[in-house]
Amino acid sequence: MINRLKNLSVEFKNILKESSCLADSLGFKVYLVGGVVRDLILEKKVFDLDIVVQGDAIVFAGKLSELLGEKFQRHHSFGTATVNFNAHKIDFATARTEIYSKQGVLPKVSPASITEDLFRRDFTINAMAISLNGDDYGKLIDLHDGFLDLKKKFIRVLHEKSFLDDPTRILRAIRFEQRFNFKFEDETYKLIKSALNSDALKFVSHHRLRDEIVLMLKESNPSKYIKRIHHLAGFCFINGQIKLEQKDLDVFFRIEHSLNHYHKRLKKHRILQAYLIYLAGILCKLPLDKVKKTTYDLGLKKGEAAIIYSIRKGLLSIKTLKNYKTPHIIYKTLKPYSLESILFFYAYYGKDLKRNIEFFLNELADIKLKIRGNDLKRLGFKPLKLYSEILKKLLYVKIDKRLKTKKEELSSAQRIFYGLSQQLKN
Repeated sequence: MINRLKNLSVEFKNILKESSCLADSLGFKVYLVGGVVRDLILEKKVFDLDIVVQGDAIVFAGKLSELLGEKFQRHHSFGTATVNFNAHKIDFATARTEIYSKQGVLPKVSPASITEDLFRRDFTINAMAISLNGDDYGKLIDLHDGFLDLKKKFIRVLHEKSFLDDPTRILRAIRFEQRFNFKFEDETYKLIKSALNSDALKFVSHHRLRDEIVLMLKESNPSKYIKRIHHLAGFCFINGQIKLEQKDLDVFFRIEHSLNHYHKRLKKHRILQAYLIYLAGILCKLPLDKVKKTTYDLGLKKGEAAIIYSIRKGLLSIKTLKNYKTPHIIYKTLKPYSLESILFFYAYYGKDLKRNIEFFLNELADIKLKIRGNDLKRLGFKPLKLYSEILKKLLYVKIDKRLKTKKEELSSAQRIFYGLSQQLKN
């Protein structure tokens, strides 16, 4: 396994060597654990480190952060700490065992050995460790045949109550199954179905469900994850009224295609919160009041909830863009919406709205006037209350007539002002 560690970056290898020396000096046992070990065996790139300490993880992280010249964050209630090193994160946890007092709630934890710590984990492929101590540095600790399950491409839980103790493991199992193109081991599949039949996910807090769903929707090709959840569990655990049909599942594949199209062919506007587009697809068949309640229950940020709400609310009104519209009507219709909302509409309605939405994104979205209120003031326009109306109408004229220069805008502003002035006189 030392050879596996050689695949780490120079920075990470130096950190692990420092950790090894420090652990030996303190008399602690330290281990690289979990997903990091799995990814090293699969020869995937490692971005962050997870280290378990048989000893006090907070003390260990504090001393290591001094050696690295970095600050660290401590979390006394969990016995954990985090060191941020350049663009990377190193998480430290005291080896622990867990006791679940009630289905779906967070467990009570207490210090334990590495053996007990690995047994509490979700799947065998995540229950391996690599020793970082001097004498057996790089040695793989695999007590549950995780290495063999990686080779067989199996997702296997460690004990039969696993999905009842923590039902979010059902969603995690799906995430790993789809990410790695693995299969559920037979007994694990039976345990998943049994837990779902007992509505296990309904015992989990909405906030924990949100975290798992968001992680899944941030994976590559989220549509296949959504399809898998739909066929295994459905989405009633989020809201009992969510009933997706095949045509709804097709929308997720179109979202995927639309996002790829946006990144490859449309002019760039900003980084997307793409997971919100997929989440909107899951929630968009709910009535408006239920969308609002569900986003609140999930604990989404105000801006995130607003995007999903606007998508649901705009579904019907946006359909008017199906027919040919003048440029300023296209602008006026789409400008109030977030980019996430617009790309959702693009996917939802497909070719019916494609032309107008692409025209907006490529040609209209960033159009701004060159003149301001002070320019109107210098022209002697009165009263001031007309300015906002003049500028709004001028923007639409600029869009329709493709005005290029400030001079053209000023000339059009004068005509608009004259027309509004006549209306006031009448």
